Amino acid sequence: MFEQTLTLLLGGEFICAIRYPDAWRFLEDESQRQDAAAFLARLGRRLARTRQGGAWFAAYIQVGAEERRAMREGFADIKHNLRFLVGFFVHLMQALRQDQFLAPGSLIESNRLIAAIDENPNLRIELQALAGLGKGPTGDGTLRGTLERLLKKLTDDGYLMLANPEREIYEVTGKIEYLQEVVDFLMAYQSIPDEVPEGSGDEGADWTEGAGRQGTLL
Repeated sequence: MFEQTLTLLLGGEFICAIRYPDAWRFLEDESQRQDAAAFLARLGRRLARTRQGGAWFAAYIQVGAEERRAMREGFADIKHNLRFLVGFFVHLMQALRQDQFLAPGSLIESNRLIAAIDENPNLRIELQALAGLGKGPTGDGTLRGTLERLLKKLTDDGYLMLANPEREIYEVTGKIEYLQEVVDFLMAYQSIPDEVPEGSGDEGADWTEGAGRQGTLL
């Protein structure tokens, strides 16, 4: 599993028990995790974990000019996608009448969600508005078609996994914790900085840790 796990990390994936159970078990073993961390260090990366411990990912060790450029590009992606991502999950919580933000392992039953949205005109309007924010084909314009397209996008982006295709049940992955950390940062600092401050690449699960990982952010 060493090669597969490192390939995922260097490809910008978040490794959690839901989406990549074999790689997750590999990293949960301390000796194997140390081997992975040592290999990443040779490439200028370090093994990082979300604050709540639900996902592993690779982050930069040092932040130089090239890394700053990658971070700025990454946060440009966040600015573009964050409204859709947060809006969708908040919309989902409202439809299912949940008070707390979704956690890794939370289940989303597509049929139940469609029924809840269909009986609430405001939720239907909000869903159509969210559909306009997401990239990809427009679909057939029906409520089910719109929701299926959005669920597929969240699955492709790594936030959901289709746990039961027959019943159309999705499971939230550990990457949701990273999204929460980004939202927390933005709420604390109000905006995304255009420049990465010096010495900011080694301070735990702050924004530089997320921004500094290899690959596309959101």
